[in-house]
Amino acid sequence: MLEIRYDVVIVGTGPAGAATAQALRGHGLESVIIEKARLPRYKMCSGILFPSARKLIADSFGPIPKDVLCEPVRVRGNRVFLTLEGPAVDAPFSVFDDGPGLGEDGLNASRPELDHWLCLESGALVVDDCLFRAFRQDGDDLVLELRQGGKDVEIRTRYLVGADGTRSAVRGALSSGFEQTLRLIPNYEEWYVGDIDLEPEWLYLFFDRTITGYFATVFHKDGHIIAVTGTRQGDPVKDCFRRFAAHLQERHGLVIEKRVARYGCAVHDMSATDNYCLGEGNVLLAGEAGGFNRCGEGITSALLSGRAAGESILRSIESGGSAFDFYPDAVAGEIASCTKVNRLIEQAVGLNPFTRD
Repeated sequence: MLEIRYDVVIVGTGPAGAATAQALRGHGLESVIIEKARLPRYKMCSGILFPSARKLIADSFGPIPKDVLCEPVRVRGNRVFLTLEGPAVDAPFSVFDDGPGLGEDGLNASRPELDHWLCLESGALVVDDCLFRAFRQDGDDLVLELRQGGKDVEIRTRYLVGADGTRSAVRGALSSGFEQTLRLIPNYEEWYVGDIDLEPEWLYLFFDRTITGYFATVFHKDGHIIAVTGTRQGDPVKDCFRRFAAHLQERHGLVIEKRVARYGCAVHDMSATDNYCLGEGNVLLAGEAGGFNRCGEGITSALLSGRAAGESILRSIESGGSAFDFYPDAVAGEIASCTKVNRLIEQAVGLNPFTRD
């Protein structure tokens, strides 16, 4: 049950929201994370934790429980196909994710369980089935319009953090015109029981234009084969997926015994085009809501930008200034990292996967 007032309201129960709450923990603040879906909710994502994400989670949240991880637990890196017929090129995570104290391997996590565990470990109250609709300024307060459990609710807060993903409702409420600047990339995935001639301990990336207008992936989780592709906005994503699935059958021996799930989503091109939306005043945007994504690897960016949002709120409280006074500087390093990875991918494959330029 929601109270009438909180010091900080965070919208979205992904890693960005959890990291914001974790940064605020122990400072005497009443924080709540709200989520429109019922938890744990599904999120289209490989769930592969690159070494930086592994370290950030270990340092801030502790060891990841075994029931959050999938088989194979260890992921050795990226295996890349630039063309349909060409050989695979192995790219260790360190090519795109380097830094002191990082291991070589990634971990294979279930996103619903990972996100839920991170939020519970953050120390904040977590409220699901709670839809953010709008906000308005009332003196020093922000008044939020929500719908919880089928009822309209208003609550007050001093700080609002939008960590609600690609189609952020907080971002839309803050700056509706900004949405017109985005290019959305439809993605579609299917989960199979079956067999494929691709070793499970790799994240496979495919870039050939005939099977993807973005990039396509294959990865394994607990005996399932997951295939994903995306295409340009306006192009039929399922037609593109059928071509990708046919390629996997013909070239990589995909045998589908049973199709067990299918999902769709959209990603945006914000970090690929340096088109960030960080917020204003005491409203901050973190994770994909703000544009943070390292060319398809969003968990690290979500954790770092979420932590920066929490730290900026603490500095605001100490100084009397707005949270946004501190946030651009706090995320400047992660914006630089996103740019670096985007440029590395462009150099390696000859194009920007988000823009296909």
